Amino acid sequence: MKRIAFLFLCVCFLALTAFECGGGKDCCAFPPCSEIASLKGAWRLDYFQNTATGAVDKDPEISGKSVVFSFSDDQRSGTIEGHTFVNTISGAYTLGANCTFRITSFGGSKVGEPEWSRKAWLPSDSTGGKGKYHVSGDKLILKFDQNPEQLVFKKDK
Repeated sequence: MKRIAFLFLCVCFLALTAFECGGGKDCCAFPPCSEIASLKGAWRLDYFQNTATGAVDKDPEISGKSVVFSFSDDQRSGTIEGHTFVNTISGAYTLGANCTFRITSFGGSKVGEPEWSRKAWLPSDSTGGKGKYHVSGDKLILKFDQNPEQLVFKKDK
């Protein structure tokens, strides 16, 4: 009986010391959906990824051209400026709880736009421009609610 009591106490001791819950840490908290609550920065579109199949459509890197969007916000609302392969764009967005966002306006010219960079055209409010974002290190992912493809950006230098 003493042996069982001793083993029980050892197991309890290990269980209590195995987790670093002291020092103000919440051991049961889920990690945030994003490292920061902002899209701020210049981001180069690296690829589109189909979230159902995992298929990736990489930047074809045509003559050194790329899609670069610069986001600027106060963690509630912001603006977008940038360019696709051949056109300039601008727009606005809002950020919500749990890494949600809404594109409130987005525009520019689509004249002469190749097929790949045409897909980078962000939908606005009237065309389903809401979704979730995730920022981790030098990567930004935008996933729109009504689109099976997410946009994966890399921090632009």
